[in-house]
Amino acid sequence: MISFCTFAEKDDIQLTDLTPWIGWVYTFPCYRGHRYIEKLLNHAERLAEEAGIKNIYISTNHCGLYEKYGYQFFKIMKDIDGEDSRVYVKNIVLSHLEKKKEA
Repeated sequence: MISFCTFAEKDDIQLTDLTPWIGWVYTFPCYRGHRYIEKLLNHAERLAEEAGIKNIYISTNHCGLYEKYGYQFFKIMKDIDGEDSRVYVKNIVLSHLEKKKEA
């Protein structure tokens, strides 16, 4: 295994109607720097698009990681431990329209 993530209805931000979430994003240290997670994020985004979902969310404490994959800071929300977590969103429809224009 090189890298993994979840694609689920809920993640560590429980008291919200926002859905779906990409969570538990991890790449083993010896494989970092090769953008393997980009392939997983793209797959989750395709699943969301096929299901007619417009937005997909990620909860994290990282800054500058998900922005390079097209995610935008949405807001600070409390996680299941009551800690502040940065929530990012990506508009799947808009993102795929932009990719088609570039092609």
